[in-house]
Amino acid sequence: MKDETWVKNFSIKRCSYHLITIFVGAMDYAHEVLFGKERYLKDFFFRFEGQDLEGGYFVKQQLRDLIDNTVKTIQERPDHILKIHKETYELNDQYFDFAHKALSKDLSKLSNKELGRLYLDLIGWQDRTQHHSIILTWFLDSDNEDYSSLLIEKVKEYIKKSGKNINFAEAFSILTTKPENSLGMNEEIESFQVLKLISGDKKAKETFLNLADHDEIPKSLSKEIKNAVLNHHKKWNWIPFDYLGPAYGIDYYLQVWAGLLQQGIDSDEEIKKRKERPQNVREERDKLIADLGINEGDKKLFDIGADIVFLKGYRKDRTFFGFFVLDKILREMSKRLFLSMNQMHLLACWELEDIFLNNKEVNIKELNKRLKSSILSRLKGKTQILTGEEAEKFFDSKNIEKIEVDKSIKELVGTCASVGKAEGKIKIINTPGEMGKMEEGDVMVAHTTFPSLVPAMKKASAIITEDGGITCHAAIVSRELGTPCIVGIKIATQVLQDGMKVAVNADEGLVKIL
Repeated sequence: MKDETWVKNFSIKRCSYHLITIFVGAMDYAHEVLFGKERYLKDFFFRFEGQDLEGGYFVKQQLRDLIDNTVKTIQERPDHILKIHKETYELNDQYFDFAHKALSKDLSKLSNKELGRLYLDLIGWQDRTQHHSIILTWFLDSDNEDYSSLLIEKVKEYIKKSGKNINFAEAFSILTTKPENSLGMNEEIESFQVLKLISGDKKAKETFLNLADHDEIPKSLSKEIKNAVLNHHKKWNWIPFDYLGPAYGIDYYLQVWAGLLQQGIDSDEEIKKRKERPQNVREERDKLIADLGINEGDKKLFDIGADIVFLKGYRKDRTFFGFFVLDKILREMSKRLFLSMNQMHLLACWELEDIFLNNKEVNIKELNKRLKSSILSRLKGKTQILTGEEAEKFFDSKNIEKIEVDKSIKELVGTCASVGKAEGKIKIINTPGEMGKMEEGDVMVAHTTFPSLVPAMKKASAIITEDGGITCHAAIVSRELGTPCIVGIKIATQVLQDGMKVAVNADEGLVKIL
């Protein structure tokens, strides 16, 4: 019987059970960290189409209760929130360290039980780091951009009171930007340091300017430059991994450095600009707080907003490195179980625990059904995985909220994530495989962005996403790039089409189809 209204809160292209099955048991922990005894989000399910997470679905009223009470808790207990953020940073650093240690192990020499325990330990770290602040870094702004809207109104009030001619979108962006560089920005600094080595060596520079084959490191390079290239690849190749990979090959970096040399990029200038960015952001932010006379209580609310933006990227970077390491563990497991990696990605964490620690058999028949579609649900405290007709009946029994879309509209409105204006042709980029169609100056549109889409984001004159609020990945990247960005246009990929010409006014959160 259809009764409660369910809403689709998110979807993920190319995902695995290893991300979602730990979520099922983690929401109690996430609530306890933030609220103590209260529980708001109790029932949910995830619908998979093979390895694509078609949607994460939640009871609409439960989701609203969660978000409303989160906003209330932030306003009433800001120090508690900042403490949770501090703990989340520390947990993520420990996760990152553990994943590096796991990466150094010779997996082939581990017994089945040792391999199973290593998997569970890595997943355990993923569980703690992902869910310690997931309500703040995801759910808070995932429905109606509640916290972003609250801060935007505060910015407008302060500007009005000050009587100063200040662009509210720019002020909002400054106040919700943390004066710190992301891992992606640090990788760029080190990449330019390698470029500096190459450009300072006449022979190496000539080699890269005429590089025709990017598949292997040129033999003519000096030992110092070869080592720099190899070390950079080894340290950072996981950056675009997301949940299922792949990582960057050496060809990616060789192409990047060759392209930058051809453009005549000044390495010293680029390094200086990125290294000075945190201090420039800090000074700009402090000055704006003083100019607007923002009181200490509201300053904490803006500090929380800036922290949420940065922390989401911080947490995701560590998560993607964890999944890069997890991939190596799963590959070793797949050899021992005689399963494909597609099958491995659709095993629940508790199933792998049973297989490797308790010598249980793999249910191949059930696993193969999941290759088509499946539903992972937690209702009234009970967890189950459904496939085939059972999954279809389950989904059909739910009253899913539908959004009517008028595809003839000529203007779309969202929230400014990074200020500026631009015009260009639309290119919808939701997966790394679609990045080839992105050209310099195009307007990139995505359901959501993630690290493997950054090369396309760097080409964009503007970025538009359906994911909303200051917590989305596009917010931090667009600000680091200085690219106009509008988030929270829920129907963007349904109305906008490749080749459409649009004018983007990020200051006003407005997209006009020309």
